[in-house]
Amino acid sequence: MRQSIHDEVMKLTSRLAQRCHPRVAEQYAAELARYARLDTACDAFNAFTGCRPADDADLFDSLAQRRRCIADLLAGANLDAFEQEKTDGVFLAIPFFGWCSDKQPVFLVNRTSQAVTYMRRRLYAFASADDGIDEYRTAGSAFADGIAAGAVIQPGERLQIDDYSMSYDGDFVSIRRVVLIIEGERAEWFVSVSKLAGFLWDEDLHGFHELKRIQDT
Repeated sequence: MRQSIHDEVMKLTSRLAQRCHPRVAEQYAAELARYARLDTACDAFNAFTGCRPADDADLFDSLAQRRRCIADLLAGANLDAFEQEKTDGVFLAIPFFGWCSDKQPVFLVNRTSQAVTYMRRRLYAFASADDGIDEYRTAGSAFADGIAAGAVIQPGERLQIDDYSMSYDGDFVSIRRVVLIIEGERAEWFVSVSKLAGFLWDEDLHGFHELKRIQDT
């Protein structure tokens, strides 16, 4: 049994490394291996749901918290690494790794050669529910959110403009619109970010969702 658990952890470590940027997989090899051990332990502990002593709940919480911390570290490291490969575009970027913390930052990333000024944002989201479709709308701006002082994003820089919840367990689509000023021209841009069963839909994007210009405002 000990050997089979060791083999399972090694296989999981290899699979996790393949999801990472090569530089992250190499630099954070120890963290990936630790994540794999914790994930395997959490799965084993979950198998006792319903028959484990209530007094031991804190043990699972401790394991899950440690796994979450490493997931957040790997999510951020991957975002940093893949960002360097993005060229000629403005993106919304959301760090993601399995079992990461619920609230993740939404960054506005400038990979163009011009400064980008962030003005405001709007969100329309909808999700499948047992009795139909749940809808959600929100809005914000650089001034209302208290980030106006850093709203000019230079080439190669990023700005956090919102956050994203990973906890919704179901089909979920969010349409995000932002108003930007680039070279003195004000325009609205949008992107659709989808999630299925709590996971970002397209892992090949590595958390980067390119904004498309839709109209002058």
